Formats: sequence, structure tokens, C-alpha cells
Amino acid sequence: MRLFDIPPLILQGIKIESAGDVWAILLKAFGGILLVGFLKFWYRLHQVRMQVRKIPKEYGIPILPHYYLFGHIPHLVKLFMKGDFPPDVNGQAVGYLLGKEHPELVKNGIIYMDTWPIMLPLIRCAHPDMMAQFTQVHSLPKEDFLRREFRHMTENEDLLTSEGPYWKRWRAVFNPGFSSKNLLSLVPTFLEEIRVFTDKLRKQAESGEVADFLDPCMNLTYDVIGRAVLGERLHCQTAPNRFKWAMNKQTSWVIQDNTLPNLLKLINPFRVLITTYYNKVMTSELLPCINRAIQEHLRGESDTKPKTINSLAIKSYLSQAGVDNTSQSPTVIPKLDGAFTNQLINHIKMFMLAGHDTTASTVAFAFIEFERNPHVLARIREEHDSVFGPDLSTVEAQLCESPHLLNALPYTLAVLKETLRLYTPVGSLRGGEKGFFLTHPETGMRYPSEGWAIFGCSWWSHRDEKWWAHADKFMPERFLAPEGDELHVRKNAFRPFELGPRGCIGQELSLLEMKAILVMTVREMEIRMAYGEDEPEFLGCKGYQIMEPGQVAGRPKRGLPVTVKLVNRRKV
Repeated sequence: MRLFDIPPLILQGIKIESAGDVWAILLKAFGGILLVGFLKFWYRLHQVRMQVRKIPKEYGIPILPHYYLFGHIPHLVKLFMKGDFPPDVNGQAVGYLLGKEHPELVKNGIIYMDTWPIMLPLIRCAHPDMMAQFTQVHSLPKEDFLRREFRHMTENEDLLTSEGPYWKRWRAVFNPGFSSKNLLSLVPTFLEEIRVFTDKLRKQAESGEVADFLDPCMNLTYDVIGRAVLGERLHCQTAPNRFKWAMNKQTSWVIQDNTLPNLLKLINPFRVLITTYYNKVMTSELLPCINRAIQEHLRGESDTKPKTINSLAIKSYLSQAGVDNTSQSPTVIPKLDGAFTNQLINHIKMFMLAGHDTTASTVAFAFIEFERNPHVLARIREEHDSVFGPDLSTVEAQLCESPHLLNALPYTLAVLKETLRLYTPVGSLRGGEKGFFLTHPETGMRYPSEGWAIFGCSWWSHRDEKWWAHADKFMPERFLAPEGDELHVRKNAFRPFELGPRGCIGQELSLLEMKAILVMTVREMEIRMAYGEDEPEFLGCKGYQIMEPGQVAGRPKRGLPVTVKLVNRRKV
């Protein structure tokens, strides 16, 4: 008996009369898809390998020995198999480590790496002046892979991945909110969140328990960036927060490369549904904040309050729409254009992501270096004593009254810069262009970029003895050294936030926030690492920088387990 009690179906000349025929056709179709995919893979592999081999052949640029099937992957496997460093070390260290293995190839601060299909064909550049060529002199567009990485989260409607007039328009909208004057006006709200943080550390000190330090730092920086971006208290430090939960879940779906864990995420049939759900959760949390900002603007309250990212965007939109704080009833919320609302929400999501992760990690690494360099801790305490006096109970009130005192801490700022130098959270990924060559300023050698992604590897550059005296030592005084001193920081060398027009818009906010955190903690608390005796080290540190799947910036290993001890405690 036939499966279908209907006349034979004729489809494009193929008779389907039984279930067996259906399965045969499906198998043939599946086989055809596999064949096409296989041929495309080999075509792309050949294309990439030939592109790489042109570099030494046509341009005389030395590269690592290159294998047709595996490119440069065997060199990385060999590097990690040697066991000279932990396998989970931050991938940004690859250029630095290759430099130790092949100094003759990386002596010019640039190396071509072919690890396709795991990663894009990549130019790793660590020469400060050559990095300036594609970020400052001629700012190349962000690499397409970076846009694909965050498309599921922001639709590329954010300052990190957008380009052209759209990027310029929104950057101009947000710039006033990140001015020093406006940020200083937000300091009292930051201190309110930092007080919650220090209270938790005191409780840990009283209990004597070992606990991760990074997690409370992350919760703190979420709360602070919530104040700066939304003007709202998120209470991430004291209660579960749906926005934070959805953001962390969404970030775990970021595709950073083509390794197996990321490929499994990419082909997950539920990926689109899952990421759409998390976006809806974040939108539902942000829309009430946007509506409150509109009401404040219509009541004229936004003119007397510190500017937030949200309020600036609302003011810009309503001004363009011809709506001011006298033409509407404060109880009537104008209907916002759907495209504008969606774009604003996407910008806020990226600000929240970028604003909490790197700042929290930098604070954690600073405390690692305080333990490793007691003289640095002693000097920063002396600076705080000289500016605020020895009575810790008055510091918060002083800062609320005079936030500009945070700008009277040159050594504290130097400590943070030195931390960022040695523990640079991320690098800059740009797309090469036809006809664009990087030119070595000393040798004049030209390096083609067409068909390559260019990675500004600040992590490597920041540890290169060519640009930094005693590069592996934690020496904040280098950022205070005058020109002519061997420690003086040369032009273009320091770039944790990147330089040029696409430099991080939030760098002033991050530094101000971190200075406030240190002021409120370093004289009262001694925070020490609590790793096991047999745990591995990298560059002499157990709390070395790692980047695991689902993370977008380097973090301390295992969240930095610590003990907290109170010193010189006074009534606060």
C-alpha cells in the first residue's frame, strides 16, 4: 500500500510515489549541500593559502614556515604544547609569545598569521607608529567579523561596530555626556554605589572567608554605569537584576572565532530564538527608563540634573522632532519613532557591556599589583593622605562636595595607566583595504593589508622593551617621567583605549570611576590573592589574564579569589 493515497506527484520531473523515494531525494539534496559546502571550503582554503604565500614571494616579507593544509596552526600548537605557560592564557599574548620564539620574524613589530579556518588571516601589529597608521592617520573600518560578532546583540547600531555618518551622528550626540565636567557631576551617585561595595568587603573581612573579587567588582561597575548611562539605580550588588542576567546570557552567545565551542553555538537551531528572547528582556528593562527620561525632559528636570547617555539622546531626538519642555504636558509621553527607540536601546546595551567588564577587571588587576608591589601601595596611600587627610570617615563627603579632587591624584592615575598597560583588556580589529599598506617608519618596508584583518595588539606592544624601559615591571612612575627620562612614555605607545577618532568614548568615565574606587578602598583594606600553592603562573603571577569563550575582554583567572583584611579602619 502506498504511503499517499493520491496520484503520483510530479515535481520537476521526479516521481515521488513512496516514502523511500522521499528519503532518497532528501539524502541526495543533503549530499548536494555537503558537496557544495566542501567545495566552497576548499576553494576558500586555497584562496587564503595563496594569499599568504604572496607575502614573502611578492613583497619580500618573512613569515613563519607555512603549511598548505594547516597554515600557521602547527606553530601555535607547538607553542602551547611546550608547556612554558598555562594553556588558558589570554590569546592577546600570542604575538608576545611568538616574539620570544621567533625574534627575527617579529623584530619589526608585525607578523602575518594564517590560522584559517579557526581565525581570519590576521596581521598582528605591535609597532606604535604603525598602529597609528590604521587608527589615527587613516582610520580603517572595523573588521566585518567584529560586526558579525555583535550583530545578534545590537544589530550593529552601536559606537563600537557602526561606521560612517551614522557613527558620527551618534558620537556627537553622546560626546557631551562623557565630558569631564559632566562626569564629575555624577561622582556623588558613583560614591553611593561604591559605598555598597565597600560595605560588602568589610563583611568579607569580618568573616575571614575567601571569595572571588571580580564578581563584586562587576556588580559595582554595572551599578555605576547604570547611573552614568540611565541615571537609574540597578541594585546589581544587592539583588538579582534581569537586565544584567540577560546581558550576561547574551554575551555568552558571542562568536569570537571558529573553534568547536563557537561553531556549536553558531549552528544551534535555537540560537536566533534564544538571542531574540534575551534582547526582548533587555528592551523590557530599558523602555521604562527611556519613558522616565522623557517625562523628566518635559518637566524641565533634565536641565538641572547631570546629563546621562539616555537623557542626551532623548533631548536630541525631541529637539529634532520639535518637542520641548513647554509644548507638551508632562503626563503625556510623545510616541517615539520605533527606529530611534531601537537604536537608543542598542547603544545603551553596548555602553553597559563595555562599561562594566573592562573597568572591573582593571580594578582587580590593580589590587593584584598592590600585593606584588607593596611600595606602590604605600605611595598611593601617601597621596590619598595628602589630598584627603588621614581621617577616612570624611573622604566621601569631601568628594561629594569637591569631585574635582579626583583629578588631583597624579600617582593614582599613573597606577591605573600602568595596570592598563600590563593588563590591556582588548585590542583593535580593523579590516584591511586594497591599496592600503602599513609602512615601517625605520626601514620603509611596506606591508599590504588587502584581504587581511589587522589587529592592533596593544597587549604585546605594551610589553615590548623597544617602547618601554623595564617593560615587564610594574612602574607607575613611568607615566610621571619627564621627556628625556628613560621611563618617559613615547608618542603613540600607550593605547589601552585605542587612539584616533574611534578611541573609546568612555575612557574618562572608566578612569574617574576607578580612581574613586581606589580612593574609597586602598587605605582601609588589604586585599590578597588566595590561589593554591600549586596553581600555574604566567609572567610570575597566579592571577594572570585569561579570556574564556563568552567573554569579550581579558579577566583575572578564576575570578581572582581573595581574602580581605581591614587596616587603619575608622568609623565611616
